[in-house]
Formats: sequence, C-alpha cells, structure tokens
Amino acid sequence: MDRPDERLKTLLHQESNALVQAILQLALAHGFTDQTSSMRAAWAEAVERINESLSTWLTHARPRQLDGRNDYRADPRFERLREIAWRHYEAGVPLELHHGLFTLCRQAYRQHLRQIPQHPDADTLLGVLDDFFDEATQAMLAPWAMRPPGEAALAESIRRLTRERDQYFGVLESLSGPVFITTEEGRLQHANDAALQSFLGLSEAGALRYRLALQHHRDTLQAVVDDILAAGRQELHAIWLDTHAGRRCFDIRLRPLEDIASKLDRCLIILMNDVTGHQRAIERARQAEHTMSMFLAAMSHEIRGPLHSVLGAAELLRDASLAEAESLLDLLGLSAGALNATLENVLSFSRFRHQAPQPRPTAVPLRKMLADLVRTQDVQARLQGVPLQLQLSAELPEQVMLDRSLVQQVLGNLVRNALRHDDGQGVTLGVQIEGSELVFIVTDHGPGLPPDIQAQLTRPASAASTPLPDPVDNSHSSGLGLLIVRRMTQALGGRLQLPANANGASIEVRLPLVLPEIATPDADSPVHPPEAPLLDQSCLLLDDDPIGALGTIAMLERLVRSVDHATSLTQASALLQTQPDVYDFFIVDTRLPDGSGLDFARQVRQDPRMVGKPVLLLSANTEQVRQQPEAGTLFAALLEKPLDATALAQAIRRHAGPPPSSPDKEDTLSIANGLWLDTPTRRLHIDGRIETLSPAETRLLVCLAAAIGKPCDRTRISEAICGRDWVYGDRTVDVLVSRLRRRLRGSVARIVTVHGLGYTLTVG
Repeated sequence: MDRPDERLKTLLHQESNALVQAILQLALAHGFTDQTSSMRAAWAEAVERINESLSTWLTHARPRQLDGRNDYRADPRFERLREIAWRHYEAGVPLELHHGLFTLCRQAYRQHLRQIPQHPDADTLLGVLDDFFDEATQAMLAPWAMRPPGEAALAESIRRLTRERDQYFGVLESLSGPVFITTEEGRLQHANDAALQSFLGLSEAGALRYRLALQHHRDTLQAVVDDILAAGRQELHAIWLDTHAGRRCFDIRLRPLEDIASKLDRCLIILMNDVTGHQRAIERARQAEHTMSMFLAAMSHEIRGPLHSVLGAAELLRDASLAEAESLLDLLGLSAGALNATLENVLSFSRFRHQAPQPRPTAVPLRKMLADLVRTQDVQARLQGVPLQLQLSAELPEQVMLDRSLVQQVLGNLVRNALRHDDGQGVTLGVQIEGSELVFIVTDHGPGLPPDIQAQLTRPASAASTPLPDPVDNSHSSGLGLLIVRRMTQALGGRLQLPANANGASIEVRLPLVLPEIATPDADSPVHPPEAPLLDQSCLLLDDDPIGALGTIAMLERLVRSVDHATSLTQASALLQTQPDVYDFFIVDTRLPDGSGLDFARQVRQDPRMVGKPVLLLSANTEQVRQQPEAGTLFAALLEKPLDATALAQAIRRHAGPPPSSPDKEDTLSIANGLWLDTPTRRLHIDGRIETLSPAETRLLVCLAAAIGKPCDRTRISEAICGRDWVYGDRTVDVLVSRLRRRLRGSVARIVTVHGLGYTLTVG
C-alpha cells in the first residue's frame, strides 16, 4: 500500500485544475483579483510550483516541521516557490498582498481536500499539508526579509547582546541569597526573586508578573536597601534585618559595577547571604564562654578557702605538738571534705544540667546515716562556733529505701549552707514522718533566702527535665549547691518546701517513705578490723600519678599482703610477663602515658593466664568510662576518687576477695573421700597430691561444691567468681572450668557440661 505522502502527491497532480479554479474563486471573493494577473496561466503556474515544492518537501531528508534554526532564505526544498516570491518583490508587489495570496492558496488546498468524498486518511493528509504550508510561508517571505550587510550585522549584534543580558540576569535570579541592584545614590533598580521571597514572602514566576510584583512593592524593598546602606559600606559586615520569616542576620557584600571606560550608568550590587544560624552559634559560644568564666571565678572563690586551710595545716603540722596535731588533723579533714564537697557539686552540676540523676535506692539504716552525716559536719560547726543539733522523731523506722549518696548530698549541701549563714544561735537537722512522707528539716538563724533562690528551690517537679539555670549570678554564695538540691530532690520523687521562719531560713525536703521488705544488715559496717590485713592477696597498682599513688599504696599495704606499683602499660606488661601468677587482682587508673586502663583490662581479659583475676578501676573519670559498652565486662568495679580506706577495703572484699566463710564452720571444704580443699591456703588435696588453686579457681570450686550433682548456671558461677553477671560471649567461666578440670584429674570428681545452662560437679 502507498504511503499517505505518496497518495497526497498523486491526488494533488490529479486535482491541479480544480485547485486553480478554487484559488481563483477565493481571490475573487476576497478582493485580490484586482491587483493580480487576470491570466489563468499565471494561477496555474502558481499551483504547479506549489505541487513541485510539496513533492520535494515530502521526499527530502530534513524533518518536516518548523525549525527556528533553519535558514529558509536558502532552503533548497522551496527554491521554486522563492522564484515566484522574488518575481513579486521585484515587481513591487507589497508583502501583505503576496502573503495574502499565499494564504488563500493554503485555504483552497484544505477546502478542496475536504470535499473529496470517502477519501481514506483525509485527516492525515490535511496534517501533512499544514506542516508543508507552515514552512513554505517562511521561505516565501525571504525577499522582503533580506537586508543590507550592515543592517544584518547590527541585528545579529543586538541578538547576541540580548542573549548575554538574559544570561547575566538568569545567573542573578538563580542565586539563593537576596540581591539588590541600586544606583550609586542607593535608589533601587532591581531585586532578584530570592529578595522577593525573603522580604515579601512572594515567589513570582515569569518576567511580567515578576516586574509587576517588584513595582508594587518597590517602597518596601527600598526601605530594606536603606537599612543596609545605613549600616555602612564596609567590604564585609553582617546586620540583622526584618524579613517575612522574622529577624534574620545577613552577611553583606557591596560591589560597584565594573566600568573602567565610564560607558554605563554607575550602580551598586548588594549581595546578601543568610548567616543567622552561624551568627546565633557565635553568640551562644560567646555566652557560654562568659558563663564558664563566671562559673570558674565562683568556683575558684569556693575552692581557695578550704585549700588555704589545707596548705596552712600541712605546714603547721611539721612543728606541731601532739595536742596541736589533733586539732590540725581535724582542720585537714574538714578542709579536705569541703574541697571534696565543692568538687562533687561541680561534677553533679555538670551531669545534671541537662539530664536528671537516676536514683538507686537500697535499704539504708536511717539513724546511723544521719548520725554519720552530722558527725562529718560537726567539725566545721565547732570551728565556726555554731551549734549543730540532730533531732530524730521516735517513730522513725530502722531502715528505709533511699539512694544514700543522693540523700547525703542533698542534706550535706543544706547543712553546709545553713552553717555558713547562721549567726551563731545554731543549726538544726530534724527528721520526722508525716503521713507517707519522710520529712527532713534544716533550720538556721541567718538572713534567710533571697526571693530568686526561693523561686528556684520551689520550682515544680515538671521542670526537673529543664536545664539548670546559670548559678553564677546568684548573690547567695555561688548558689550551686542549692540548685543541685532541687534537682536531686525532684529526681528522688520528692519536693522542697520553705516554711515561714522569722528568725532565719527553713528548708523541708519531703521524700516518699518506702520501707524495705526484709531488713538487711548495714553494708557499711566494717567486716574486718582495720589494723589487720583484709586479704592474703597480692595487688598490682597501675597509676602514673606519683602523689596519688602514694596514698593508694599506703591504704593497700594495710589491706592486702603485698602491693607492686607500675606507672605505664609497658611496665605493667613486663611485670605480668615475668610474674604471671603473682598478682591476684589489679587496680588501674583511666589515663596512662602510653594507653588507658581500658587497654590494660582488655590485655588481662585476653591473657589465658589472667582468667578470673578481677580488674578494679580507681579514677576521677568513672562516668566517662561507664559510658563505654564494654566497661561492665572489663572491670569488676568502678571506684571513684577520692576514696577512703574503709570504702577501698569494702570494694576489694566484695570484688576481689575469696568467698566468705561462715565463722562457725571449719576452713576445710570436703568434697569426697580423699578430696578436700583448705580454703585459707587454697590447697586442693587429691589422694595425697596437692594442687594450689588460684583465687578464681577456688571460688569456682566452692560454688560448684555447694550443689554437687546439681547444675549451676553461668550467671551464678560468674557472680561467684567475678562479682558480675554473665553476658553472652564472656569466656571467663569456660576457661576457668577447663583449668579446674586439669587440676581434678585422677580424682573422683568430674565437671560435666550442661549444654545451654552451665556446669555440674559430680562425684563417683
């Protein structure tokens, strides 16, 4: 089947005479015959040329569509039609007459094709015909479009300049920041779309709407330009301006238009960059720096007082008599306690500024805790000449569930503050029960609390999650201790009240009263007399601070059999390499010259010779270490400096000592005939053969022997050996079991693996 374009050529050739007649009728009807040839041959030639050009157009390789880049004045497809156009042009035929006649030809062709009955693809043929006449019209205008060479060059230059201008303004509009162009005197000429969006909240697409928006709001934008230029014409500056989104800060750069030949109107380009976030960050940093400076100044004042007392008492002790030494030692203890309290307040303020403390309640002997608290504050009270009294209600229970550390900090801060401001009549710490609340009352005879401090202390509990305010501006000492009192009290589930007191200040701390289900012995009671060694064990201390290490060594020498000291990981590694079985446990600091306490703990855990030997961290940076995910598996305990001898002894006994034995039982653990363990010496007797067990192996055997024939899970074994819960992937228990199995070879006892649970000790 023929294509539509082939059918169109055939059809037009057949209909040439009819087309000539149709064109003549249209020309006559529209008044064109008076100005054209009356000879039919001229009209027939026109139809012939149209058909020839259509045939060439249909067979040519170029796309059949209008193309603004095509030069229709030289397009070979329309050469025959252009000859007629040039003939008309040279004969003086006006452009409108020539174009009108060609338009009539187009109408005649379309009408004639529509009148052909039942012709297939009529719509397709009409579409092809319209495409041809669209391009042919461009070619027929060529003679009238031709210009002298000078005029053509000028037109091309104008078009090029227009493109360059549009390109520059396109760059201006594409900038994300506002841009203004003004005269040299500051009168607004132009503003980009970003300026409309920033200062007017408008986004105008399209040149016409954009220019209309600019004209309607020119006065508003002129005011913005005036504010910018009024701030000065420096090379670089930042100013705050009112925008549609509120106050914003902009970095301003002013650029005069570059025109060395003075051919253009002088103007100024204002480039703006929104730096609000950066500027606010700078302001916050400056405020934080100022706050920190004030904070350090206040803390320096708080610390220098007790430090002066420490240095003075230490100097006087050199030549003091025995009677004077006791008083000076009391002063040293008081000053050291004050320094420690101040440091604890600083650390608490840092921790609690953006996160509330998490209480850990335990069963606490209430009367003993309060008596100890008053005893520690009594030295300061006696030196200041202020009586300090403890008033306890008779209905107080023996034990309550409290977080001892948090409660002591709360009451200690309140008592120290009351002693500081009392006029000498005395401070009272009273404790009573009111309904379901345990009420602590601290009363003094001072000037009372300023209104701003009262407002902060009685802030509702819902504000506990808000950051602590800046304490350095308070006139009531540093204000730091009282702010921490409020935060800790709210964390404990309690509240503060300020009863009226005409003679001073009274502060009530009201906490929920919770009783323990079963009374427990006081964990703080000393288990062993301080003058006797706590353990028959050896310790390696790893600490690079020579002064701090002297104090720790002095305490350890009273608690264990022997102590060695290393100042670096290298020294500690050398000691472990040469004497792997000498040390029963390790105490390490966090920061070391060639690593950290974490590095040493990892080394111990990876050494099979060190399995079961606990590592205790003694550092002033325990909070930082506690955030490490592996801290719980690497360290048996995290001990925070400063630590006294009693607390250190309790920690070692709990985490590094052998399992406690009941005083009413013998020191011999009998497992089977011919198999028994001497627990003090850790000697295992196996049918006359003796194996000396490590402390960890001893604890493992005692744990398994407590339930012979019954399975022991890994968690229970880990608690007995290391004092911590077993976690998946911890191989400590498995390695110790393997070592104890080798020790038990040749005996009647065997350690059997219970898959998925733990181990069982069997006999026989």
